[in-house]
Amino acid sequence: SPADKVSNIRQIRYGRRQDETPEEMTLRLYATELHEWNHRHWQKQNFSYSNIKQQLLDEIENNNIEDEQEIEQIMEEFYRTYLLSNRENFNSYTREWRKANIKLIYLSLRAKKSRVSRTLKDGISVVKFK
Repeated sequence: SPADKVSNIRQIRYGRRQDETPEEMTLRLYATELHEWNHRHWQKQNFSYSNIKQQLLDEIENNNIEDEQEIEQIMEEFYRTYLLSNRENFNSYTREWRKANIKLIYLSLRAKKSRVSRTLKDGISVVKFK
C-alpha cells in the first residue's frame, strides 16, 4: 500500500496464523499498536511542520522576496530554529521508539520460542501415536 500522505508511513497488516500461540498474538498486537503509535506521531509532527513551513513560504511571497540566496538563508534559519525548538520532542520520541523496539525484539524472541516449542511438541506427539 502507498505511504500515508501526511505521516509518510506505509500501512502494515500483520498476518494471523490459525494456530497462533499466545506469545505470537501478543507480538502481533504489540507490533500493530507500535505501528499505529508511530503513524500518529509522524502524522501530527509532519502536519505541524508543514503548516509552519507554509506560513513562512506565504510570508516570503507576501513580502515579495525573490532573491534565491535570501530565500535559501530564510529557509535554512527556519529549519535550524525548528529543529532546535523541537529538540526535546524529537529526543523523547527517539527514547520511546528505542524502548518500544527493544520490547518488540523481546516479544519476537518469545514468539519464536513458542513456535519452536509447539512444533517440537507436535512432532513428538505424531511420533508417539504412529
